[in-house]
Amino acid sequence: MRLRSLQPLVVFTALSGLCAAAFAAALMFGARAVPPEATWQALIAFDPADPAQGIIRGLRLPRALTGLACGAALATAGVIMQSLTRNPLADPGLMGVNAGAALAVVAAIWMFGPQDIAALAVAAMAGAGTAAAAVWKLAGGREISASGALSVRLPLAGTAISSLCLSLVAAAVLLNTEAREHYRFWMVGSLGQASTDSLLTLAPVAAAGILLGLACARGLDALALGSDLASGLGARPGLIAGAALTAVTVLSGTAVALAGPLGFVGLIIPHAARAVGGTRISLTLLAALPLGAAMVLICDTIARVAARPSEIALGAVLALIGGPAFMLLLSRVLGPAR
Repeated sequence: MRLRSLQPLVVFTALSGLCAAAFAAALMFGARAVPPEATWQALIAFDPADPAQGIIRGLRLPRALTGLACGAALATAGVIMQSLTRNPLADPGLMGVNAGAALAVVAAIWMFGPQDIAALAVAAMAGAGTAAAAVWKLAGGREISASGALSVRLPLAGTAISSLCLSLVAAAVLLNTEAREHYRFWMVGSLGQASTDSLLTLAPVAAAGILLGLACARGLDALALGSDLASGLGARPGLIAGAALTAVTVLSGTAVALAGPLGFVGLIIPHAARAVGGTRISLTLLAALPLGAAMVLICDTIARVAARPSEIALGAVLALIGGPAFMLLLSRVLGPAR
């Protein structure tokens, strides 16, 4: 019993070590490699006269911290969505939430001009919530949730909404050539616009969303038994679902405001987290936090190294990894053809 009680701590420590290694790699590697000594000195004894340390503190550190926050936020949102809908294919990208947030941000910029990060975050959260509600309604709403059966209706509805939203974003890119480069960011997703100011503004919001998701874990465990049984155990399904959807909206909106619509993190990481954390949602969430952060940091490092001295969009690298993973998961859900 004692060893079993220590196992979650050991797993979380190991995953945190993986995340720390990914964070160090994100600082050291890019268009120009920086030695470990200079990287460490930039963190503990910054010398403005050293160009290498300036790259670390001015560019790579805010970018890596933003990637850490976005990865943890999207992974948490994915675990919550899959647990709430009881659908292993649910995630903020496939459910249209990220695309809805991106469209809301582009619409806000189109109508009101460039906005500060706080205004963009509010727009992103409003768009994420609207897209989630539209997908839920289009897929059948409460009937799908109450059935308890795995269904592809929810991701199909999400794909439809996502395609519509990203098509409108693409139209904005074509119609407004002056803002083409800026709008392109909201189509693919990247950490290239990461800054200390935006991180300081939105990191507390992401932390609040993660804490709200963790607070919903016990209620989601009860809902996994069915709404009737959960009510019999004293849970309040409506309140739990509302809190969980609020957490997803906050987390997805924050991530989109910081890095654009990054897909597949919330789809892949929950499955990996369940493999190491077990079936309890609280442990799955704790495992998903460092895994999601590590995935985004590793993919962003690949994006910067693979095409030196330029870089590939982070969203494109995530799609190259997430696309095959999604097809594998879909084949497992649908089962063999008969």
